[in-house]
Amino acid sequence: MTGRLAVLLFLLLGNAFAQFSTGSVAMTGRVRVQIWFADHAACDPSTFVALIANDGFTFADNAVDGHCVAEFFDVRAGNYHVKVTGAEVASADNVDFTLSPGMTQDLEVRARHTGGFEAQGLAAAAFVSVSDLSVPATARKEFEKANHLISKQDWAKAKERLGKAIAVYPLYAAAYNNLGAVYTHMGEIGQAREALQKAVSLDGHMALAYVNLGRVSFTTKDFPEVETFIEKAMSLAAPDAEQLKLLAYAQLADHHLDQVIETSRQAHRSQLRHHAFLHVLAAKASELKSKSDDSIAELKEYLTEEPTGPRAEKIRNVLAAFKAQTAER
Repeated sequence: MTGRLAVLLFLLLGNAFAQFSTGSVAMTGRVRVQIWFADHAACDPSTFVALIANDGFTFADNAVDGHCVAEFFDVRAGNYHVKVTGAEVASADNVDFTLSPGMTQDLEVRARHTGGFEAQGLAAAAFVSVSDLSVPATARKEFEKANHLISKQDWAKAKERLGKAIAVYPLYAAAYNNLGAVYTHMGEIGQAREALQKAVSLDGHMALAYVNLGRVSFTTKDFPEVETFIEKAMSLAAPDAEQLKLLAYAQLADHHLDQVIETSRQAHRSQLRHHAFLHVLAAKASELKSKSDDSIAELKEYLTEEPTGPRAEKIRNVLAAFKAQTAER
C-alpha cells in the first residue's frame, strides 16, 4: 500500500481517536427495572419489561426474575419509555428516563394485577432482592436525584448527590460507578479512576465499571490497561460495538494487529449494531501487515454496512485514491 493511502487511513483513525478521547463516541449504560405490584401480591412470572426508544421501536425486552427485576446491559445512551406487560398485568405507571453514557439507571415501576394472580396472597416483599434490602431508601433517593441531574448534564450537582448517597451507604457500588463517570465528564481523571476502582472492589461483576475504567485509561493513552479492563468487562457480560471499538483501537495502538482483525470479526459475527467502524480499524491493521487487498476489502465492507455513514465519503476517497494510484503503475 502506498504511503499516501496509509496517511489517509491514519487521518481517519486520528479523527476517531479524538472522539474517543473527548467522550463524544456513543457509549452505553445499564438499566435495572424493579416492578412493584400495588396489591402486594407475588410477582407475576409472565411479566416482561420493554425499553422503548424515542422512535417507537423496542430497544430490548426482558422477563423479570424471581425478584421482579429486569436488567438490561449495554443500553445505548438516549431517551426511553418503560413498558410493562404480562398475562396478569392490568396496567403500569408511565416511566420515561434518559440514560447517559456509562451510567447505571435504577428504576421502580408500580404495576397492578388483573385480579387472578393476587389470590395467591404472597407478599411482594418476599421477592425483594438482597441489594434492595441493603441500600437504604435515603441513599437510593439521592442516587435517583443524581440520575436526574445527570440526564441534564449538571455534573457538579450530580456529584454532590452521589456523594450524599455514598455517605449514607458506603457500599453503594452503582453510585461509585456513576460518580466515576461523572468525574470523567468533568475531566477529573484521577478522581474518576479512584471512584471506579472502588466500584469494582465492591462489586467485581459490574461490567460497566470496567468499561468506564477502560475509557479513563484511554484518555491517558494507557492502551495495555484499556485492553485489560475491556477484556475483563467482556468476561462478565456480552460486549456491544462501542466496547469492541475501544478494545480494537487499543489493540491497534499496542500493535496487536491480529487481535484487531479478530475483534472486528467478532462484532461482525455477533451482528452488533453500529459496528461498521471496526472495519476501518481492521483495514489499518491489515495495512500495517502489508496486506493491501485485505485492507481494501475491509473498507469496502464498511461501505456495504454504512453507505451513508459519517465516514463513508472519506472512505470512498481513500478507495478512489488507491484505484488511481494502481492505474498509474
